[in-house]
Amino acid sequence: MSELSFARIVVAALAAVMAGLGVFLFTPAAPGGVRMLPRAKMLGYALSTACWAWVAAELYLHPIDFLAFLTPTRVIVGAAVCLPLTWVLLNNLLCARAIGGLLMLWPMPVILAVRDQVTLWRLVPVSIGYLSLTFGMFVVFYPWIFRVCCDALSERRGLRHAVATAFVALGVLTAIAAIALGKVVGQ
Repeated sequence: MSELSFARIVVAALAAVMAGLGVFLFTPAAPGGVRMLPRAKMLGYALSTACWAWVAAELYLHPIDFLAFLTPTRVIVGAAVCLPLTWVLLNNLLCARAIGGLLMLWPMPVILAVRDQVTLWRLVPVSIGYLSLTFGMFVVFYPWIFRVCCDALSERRGLRHAVATAFVALGVLTAIAAIALGKVVGQ
């Protein structure tokens, strides 16, 4: 699978997640679900496992020069050791931190793959990616920010509906961008 194909899949999945999250925020179950999200234990375990698997896959497939001592075996063993340490040491607001980790991980393969695209639609996933990366860093280091945002969304109906509308609109825009991506410069 080419990098561009993978990026299109990630962008399409991002579009579906944003639109789905927007639709969910309009439902009556949204206030309770959003309030409980930062402290959801099982979801935190699952998402942190996904984060470490993603990091291990990236290091395995795209080794970094200054981390050359990390052989494929060491990468897998390192991820297997770091995962339970994450569960134990970062247990407070683990789900919020894991969401922040995913917000930091998804943009890089997309940005690298779409930088040579002819269409201006490449700016949609790149812009969303940089916003996601920045917010993800804040959430990983200061997970209480995510909790405060979730509390505000659960308590204020107007804010929740405004954010829901923005997510649905961004989901549609990102879906259009995913379809438009594909023509590489020079082809």
